[in-house]
Amino acid sequence: MDIMNEKLNTFSSLVMRDASGKREGMIDSMQKKHDAIIAEKEAQYREEASTQLQLNTIEAKKKENQQVLQAELDAKKQLLLYRDSIINEVMLEVSDKLKEFMKTDEYREWLMRRTERALLEVGKGSKLVYVSGDDLKYKDEIIALSEDYSTISVQAADEKDFIGGVKVFNPDRRVSVDYSFKEMLAEEKKDFLTGSGLTIE
Repeated sequence: MDIMNEKLNTFSSLVMRDASGKREGMIDSMQKKHDAIIAEKEAQYREEASTQLQLNTIEAKKKENQQVLQAELDAKKQLLLYRDSIINEVMLEVSDKLKEFMKTDEYREWLMRRTERALLEVGKGSKLVYVSGDDLKYKDEIIALSEDYSTISVQAADEKDFIGGVKVFNPDRRVSVDYSFKEMLAEEKKDFLTGSGLTIE
């Protein structure tokens, strides 16, 4: 009986030792698999985090660029408003001075010289002379400047901001010469912008 017990114990010990060895192998295998899965997940999460960081960086940069662009647009808008205010003020002063000039004999003489020059520049043929409503009082003098009275017509310009000066149109040749204050002010405005450094890129 003792021999049987001893053999059973020996067999049991061998089985347990074998089972223990297999268990250790299984645990080791499981640990390796576990470590591999963890490493794979860590690599995946690192990659995802890196991608998200890049996306966040790109998005942040995009937002920053948009804010800078908006600030630049706002600044340009303010500059344009300020520039227009200055131009309007200057042009208003010039217009007032021109209106005062129109009340003088010097203006009548200037108007006649400009009209005579414009009549020559448009060439032969019919001529339509446009002046301000206030300057229609010079109609007879203007007609007298033409060699052929029958080819010239003087009328008030149908333009709201035609405050003075003269514009002559030859319908036969389709040629126009503009010595109106309106045209002169437009040129002055352009020169003022360039010369004053108020042009905005």
